[in-house]
Amino acid sequence: MAGLPGYYRGSGDGNAPFLSRSRVGGGWQVYDTLFGAGDVTGDGRADLLARDRAGTLWLYKGTGNPSAPFASRTRVGGG
Repeated sequence: MAGLPGYYRGSGDGNAPFLSRSRVGGGWQVYDTLFGAGDVTGDGRADLLARDRAGTLWLYKGTGNPSAPFASRTRVGGG
């Protein structure tokens, strides 16, 4: 998985806070910025924001499902 974006799920262990990396889909190269923004939607789940090269901002809502941690993208801004 070298060079591919991955998802590091929390372990609940303060000495080793993250589990092994899991691959999260493909096609991430369309974005010039990806960042975990915490809980943007207020549902208690961590979300992901992404900006494409045209400047459009996309939200990937956290699902709480480790095998599919993010929902399909939703446009949240542009410019």
